[in-house]
Amino acid sequence: MLLKFTAPDMLNSALVDVATGSRAYDITTVFSSPEPPCPKSESSSHPEPSSSSGPKKISDKPAVEIASNTIYRKTTVRDSDGKVVAQMDWTGRRPSITIRDEKIGGLTELFGSNTVPFMPKVMIIPTRFDTEFIWTATADSLTLFDYDSETVKGAFHQNVVRMPAPLKGLKSKPSRTKLSSSGLSSSSSLSSSLSSVNLSEPCLKQNPHSTFIPTHITGVGSNYLEFDSHPLADDVEIIISFLMMEIVRRGRFNLSPYTFEKPKTWQFKEVRQNLLRNLRRNTV
Repeated sequence: MLLKFTAPDMLNSALVDVATGSRAYDITTVFSSPEPPCPKSESSSHPEPSSSSGPKKISDKPAVEIASNTIYRKTTVRDSDGKVVAQMDWTGRRPSITIRDEKIGGLTELFGSNTVPFMPKVMIIPTRFDTEFIWTATADSLTLFDYDSETVKGAFHQNVVRMPAPLKGLKSKPSRTKLSSSGLSSSSSLSSSLSSVNLSEPCLKQNPHSTFIPTHITGVGSNYLEFDSHPLADDVEIIISFLMMEIVRRGRFNLSPYTFEKPKTWQFKEVRQNLLRNLRRNTV
């Protein structure tokens, strides 16, 4: 499945099925009123990536008491028939996720783990629907990887120009992903299992019907979400997981954080950061 975002703000955008040209999902985020508090463990908080090595608890912000000026938002995902298929209730930057009739909770529950082993250039988070599937993120990529078949099953293509057919003479960049034969048997064994994993810029094989040309400029080009459906997961769960992983990825690799408002503002900041980063790199 290949979905195109119609707006730069991924939480306020329609998703168009490129194959049919029809609108598959609508994602909207609005301000909301606070709901009655319910007891939650610290492990359900939103992930905050850390640059240090070793397993860390998934937490985007330190556990703090909800302040009186906390902003509440509600993200709603509707299918092509207008039916609500998912919802995220935000307390600040911490989501409580519901998919169809299942109230999942925070990101710990969505990803099925409360620890994330951080490596220098790659962040790996398990999926809850398949012990052989893992989310892999770098400073430049976000993919869904099948540990068993050693293939990429999904990717977030950002700031790209899509060509509707493969370019002649263009060869796919070979994957440099190396994995051990032992599977990720459970989230508790994630850290030890990944000791033999060497993920370096995992890449998706060229879509036989598309070529994605990166512009390398934030805000220039379009954003696409490409993935294979999974028999144990609703498509909308994969979509939401991609969106949440993107927010976590931006924090982990010190990119401009996602903001719920004025996407062009943080995109401009990211362009500036990229220019300064390249300038420093070329002058060293």
